[in-house]
Amino acid sequence: MLDLLKKLKLPVNLLPALSIRILILFTFLFGGQLFSQQPVNDTKDSDIKNYKEEVFIRTDRDIYISGEEVWFKVYTLDGLTHTPDDLSKVVYLELLDKNNFPLRQVKVKTEKNSGYASFTLPDNISSGNYLIRAYTNWMKNFSTDEFFYRTISVINPFESIDHIKIPPDTKSSDSVNTLGAALPQGDIYNSDGNQVIKRSSAGDNNKVINYKITLDKPDYVSRERIRMEISATDMSGNPIEASLSVSVAKSGVVNSSGLSSFYRTGSVDSRIHRVDGPENLAELEGHIISGFLRLKATDEPLKKADLSLSFVGKTTRCQFTKTDEKGAFNFVVKESGFNEIVIQPLSPDISGYYIELNQPFSSTFSKFKPAEFYLDSSRLEKINKVIIGMQVNSIYEPFRQTRSDESTNVIPDFYGKPESTIIMADYIELTSLKEVVKELLPNVYTLKQNGKHDFKLINKFRGQPFENKPLILVDGVPVYDFEKVLSINSKDIERAEIINTRYFISGNVFDGLVSFITKKGNLGVMEFDNSIFRQAYEGCQAQNSFYSPDYSAAATKYKHIPDFRNTLYWKPDLQTGKDGKGEIEFFASDESSDYEIVVEGISTDGKTGYSTASFRVK
Repeated sequence: MLDLLKKLKLPVNLLPALSIRILILFTFLFGGQLFSQQPVNDTKDSDIKNYKEEVFIRTDRDIYISGEEVWFKVYTLDGLTHTPDDLSKVVYLELLDKNNFPLRQVKVKTEKNSGYASFTLPDNISSGNYLIRAYTNWMKNFSTDEFFYRTISVINPFESIDHIKIPPDTKSSDSVNTLGAALPQGDIYNSDGNQVIKRSSAGDNNKVINYKITLDKPDYVSRERIRMEISATDMSGNPIEASLSVSVAKSGVVNSSGLSSFYRTGSVDSRIHRVDGPENLAELEGHIISGFLRLKATDEPLKKADLSLSFVGKTTRCQFTKTDEKGAFNFVVKESGFNEIVIQPLSPDISGYYIELNQPFSSTFSKFKPAEFYLDSSRLEKINKVIIGMQVNSIYEPFRQTRSDESTNVIPDFYGKPESTIIMADYIELTSLKEVVKELLPNVYTLKQNGKHDFKLINKFRGQPFENKPLILVDGVPVYDFEKVLSINSKDIERAEIINTRYFISGNVFDGLVSFITKKGNLGVMEFDNSIFRQAYEGCQAQNSFYSPDYSAAATKYKHIPDFRNTLYWKPDLQTGKDGKGEIEFFASDESSDYEIVVEGISTDGKTGYSTASFRVK
């Protein structure tokens, strides 16, 4: 394989990583034998198991007030070449307190090696320094020391400050001590009190991006348009295409050290310390919901059992899989946000079982701790303005649309376009669902056998009934008790969709399909078996748009809703063109203040850069 890659005339330094990546993809797609727990003898097998990813985070600023939103961007990189890589499509991010208790947990969907999202700080969070850690599912196979860590500071203005320390004279009074003299994200220490060594991802000048930030003017007035051009070049002055994040925030909440956030936590030893077979799969297409199917009485695994995962709703989204010898299963999902899911065996004859889901977030923690939190008297005036700004914005937030979920990925019904769709509102109201089936649904009928009703479908091509039962769904969930289905009040049904051809999916064959969608679409029209696994589940966070008002029109410019944004602007997805340039524009708020611009990013070949600029709103 390596010889083939060389024929493609790829850079020599990328060949080992690319070869490993192709082997990983091949292994995930065509077999799991390489992930056995047997000793590794083959070099390629060892390379696959030890393939390493890196994750990096950029936040919109360094200091926050309790209850505020933290905006961030994540990057995924190849751990060998330190270049952007899109192996994993999900990044896990956690906000940890000093006891490693996760105050917030977010799953972030990535596209083209980066993604962005946000989380809200708890209102009752204590003042202090907190760790943000980030990792992929694949990175869970390695030491937690290899995760990415970043420190942020939080100030709660409504709590007692008796527990907050004042820095001694020997300490610098610069900032809230989230920053050391050399680190842009804040000092991190291990349990012995020693500072964790940082290794820069950019080891020489050839891996550095220079950013030039050009504003159309140095000072602005309230609600004035601000235009900015960013130029990215290498050390020789050549333009560079790069993926950037741009943040503009009050200077009192930004700590600018002039160094990039593309660093790695841990020792200077870059060797990989993982020797076991991987237990956590790389999420190549989406978030993996995994778990086990076991018998309640004996706790024994149910082997080779067919399972379905369904999302409750008006769109029928089902997946099917089979458990392995240990009763384990995996479903790859692309749905975002909160959904109600149902997992159950396909066979109605299986009973007395339980389903246990694996925790997607890591339950092991490193010994890393953030630096001690100190108040900085030199910033009190600026911090007070930030606190006032947060309170004003909280009061007036209900009167404006501050965020919008961007749900661009519309997932259709898993069976595609049905043969027939019957809209109940188009017909006279019938008294029962049994009558609806008899009078309205083409090629569908019920048959009573042994005191129970069965659904039957007519084969579209043969004109004769199928021999086996069809798959019946209600609000996207397979239901095998047809008596319960027929007991649904016909007034609650919105539509019925029918496929009267044999349907093949994931090794399963169904003799047709009938999907009933209720008006509420929440599966509330029938009693559900309590033994069936049904719960709310949070997928990747839907991408949110940062609130940036447009004051170009007089109607909005003179609107009497105060604008006291602490983060004036956040653009996580700016891409420079072939000329190395990118342009943005936004509007000043109502508050006179000094603002700090921070630009940071990475190019496709791993060059990184960090730059700052400032301006004032009078």
